[in-house]
Amino acid sequence: MKWTLEQLATFVAAAEAPSFSAAARQLGRAQSAVSTAIALLEASLDTELFDRGGRLPSLTPAGTLLLAEARELLRQCQHFDNRALSLGARRPEQLSLALDEGLPYPAELELVQALDQAFPQLELELSHGSAANIAAWLREGQADVGLAYRRIPADAMLASEPVGAVPRVLVVGSSHPLLQEAQINRQTLARYRQLLVTPRFVRNDADEHISPQLWRTDSLYVIAEQAAMGQGWAVLPLNIARYPTLNGKLVEIHAQDLAFPALEVHLYWRAGQENAPLLQWLRRYLANAVFARSVG
Repeated sequence: MKWTLEQLATFVAAAEAPSFSAAARQLGRAQSAVSTAIALLEASLDTELFDRGGRLPSLTPAGTLLLAEARELLRQCQHFDNRALSLGARRPEQLSLALDEGLPYPAELELVQALDQAFPQLELELSHGSAANIAAWLREGQADVGLAYRRIPADAMLASEPVGAVPRVLVVGSSHPLLQEAQINRQTLARYRQLLVTPRFVRNDADEHISPQLWRTDSLYVIAEQAAMGQGWAVLPLNIARYPTLNGKLVEIHAQDLAFPALEVHLYWRAGQENAPLLQWLRRYLANAVFARSVG
């Protein structure tokens, strides 16, 4: 067997993406490189992983079985690598923290202030992005820890735990025709365009999907701006719905037969790093900090 871990990772990405070209974009590689890596892997294994007879490649029965094995091998390799990092020479005074762009700023500032007090010599790098960004940064080692709304799907390479929740509200722009409706319920909302926050790696959002007229994006702030412009209605975290620059542009409304649960905030890290001192401190702090309460 002469297959490589890079080929396995390409196989997993291609199996999870709708096409080889989509996998190539996700990996930042040319489509030909993805196709070649999979062909070499198939040759090494003497097994056809994809059926290429249709419009798009699809997993063969053997490919489906080996996909689970490939994911587990990659998970074990990541665990090994992360454990070595936590035991290695990297100074504990360094931390790369990735934050969901939609988290409440006061809670973030409290966390940074607490880090400063606990680790005065800390070399801190903060990054803000979408759930998709944070998942990628963690997997690729570009971030040590992530704080994000629970929009990252289960991943054997990542571990997580809930640290709080943020209430959500239903909003429309101040001139939206929904405000003229005598009553607002699920049936009423279905007559107007819905603006839905959906990370690009999430396929099933049926629980949130109400209107047949739908626009999607992975940015909470883009959704808020679109709602303020009257392009549709949306369900947003309270802190974004009441963000200062949107003051007066969004109106919070109530649907009689719908309730929108608070959006959970999770702490994410790469599996195998549980013993890292800074991660242990973060887990203790967040268990009692502002994210442990519903915040707005």
